[in-house]
Amino acid sequence: MKQTILASLLLATLAVNVGPLHAQTPVTVDVYYAHLCPDSVRFVSDQLMTLNQNLLNSVTIDFVPFGKAHSVNNGQSFVCQHGPAECEGNRIQSCILSMLPTQQTRINYVGCQMSFTADPRGWECAFRSGVNLNAAESCVEGPLGTQLQLEAERRTNLINPAFVPTIVFNGQFDQGLQDRAQSDFAGILCELTGLTGVGC
Repeated sequence: MKQTILASLLLATLAVNVGPLHAQTPVTVDVYYAHLCPDSVRFVSDQLMTLNQNLLNSVTIDFVPFGKAHSVNNGQSFVCQHGPAECEGNRIQSCILSMLPTQQTRINYVGCQMSFTADPRGWECAFRSGVNLNAAESCVEGPLGTQLQLEAERRTNLINPAFVPTIVFNGQFDQGLQDRAQSDFAGILCELTGLTGVGC
């Protein structure tokens, strides 16, 4: 009886220590993009939205809508590469993203908005996301919208992107991964997470 108990304990200890054969490595991805940037639209539609769901679930994705913009007088106004409509769209996206409770809802929203057929002002996808539109409008028109865009500017300036979108893995910009992410985003994520199987 003692030998049976000892054998069971030994097996349990081995099972805990060995763990899964394909342990996942935590991966964070920061997507720096802009509302009306065609390259950003292509990245979202051709790379992000084609990812296997298991792969999406294994990484943490953060969206930073700002691009090649800059603030004037500490956020009194903003100047954007593709004009005032892009500034408005960046601001709307910052507000909507801050209101969405899960990564999947944020991905769904960005996938909706970053499309060549989307409402360029950004409100149709906001409505589809299920957020309270009155609260969203208050954010966009008030100081919170300015604060969110100033924070997006601060983060964007830290990496000073030469190309939009810029994709940063685990908080470190890598030009080789940036270039590759435009055509093989899934391949990078598979390598970084250590996942194998369908979608990798």
